[in-house]
Amino acid sequence: MISIMTSMLIGSLPAQETDVIKKAEADTINILNEKVISPGGRNDEMTGGFTDKIRGPRKSIKKAFFMSLVLPGAGEYYAGAKTQAKAFLGAEALIWSFAAFNKFQGEMWKRDYRNFAAQQAGANPEQTEDIYYQNIYEYPSSYWYNEDIWAEARMIYPDDPQAQETYVSGLLYGYPDDWAWQTQGDWYQYRGLRVRSQESLHRISYSYGAAILNHLLSAVNAARLTKRYNKNRLKRAELEESWQLKFLTTRNCDIGVALGKCF
Repeated sequence: MISIMTSMLIGSLPAQETDVIKKAEADTINILNEKVISPGGRNDEMTGGFTDKIRGPRKSIKKAFFMSLVLPGAGEYYAGAKTQAKAFLGAEALIWSFAAFNKFQGEMWKRDYRNFAAQQAGANPEQTEDIYYQNIYEYPSSYWYNEDIWAEARMIYPDDPQAQETYVSGLLYGYPDDWAWQTQGDWYQYRGLRVRSQESLHRISYSYGAAILNHLLSAVNAARLTKRYNKNRLKRAELEESWQLKFLTTRNCDIGVALGKCF
């Protein structure tokens, strides 16, 4: 760092005191030159550690963007915004906690309605196809379900019994997959359990959407913060290179003003 300084004293000073001030200024310049300018003429401290301490290393905007795209908050932490990093990471944790809770709750109610159908309607507990439990939801018994399938076949193929047989083949329920609800109250209770299970499992999709949005917002925010960090880094460097006003005093307590610029 090279310092160019000019000074003037407030009031009239004797020649001896003026020489003292000039000597102090010269000593100051020499000290700055000794600290900054190396004997080889290269500004080692400026290009080495000093500027880095003032400015800090330049950070990659792309790196910050992709860090937060992978893990929300990582790019903010890289940019030095630790509070925002915690906020995005906390939001991510809440989103997946919400998904895990709904997954657990939905699966719990699924077990409940399947067991309830087996106990109260005689449904086959070994069945795992969702369409089977959907038909139990829509029909009070397998008899009425089978009748509905036959009605569809007769409507589609009114004059072709063979085609009707082919149509219903594989769609009808017999033992052990048949069922019959004993009371309407039990049937409604089953329907309520199934609806709650499906709603909980469906809410997991909201978590996926929220997680994607959180990743994107964090990535854009991390890029913005990194860009601002680099901009402030340059401003700090420019501030160090600006003109500075200093006050000097002599042994007789006379006051002087020194104006200098470091570059």
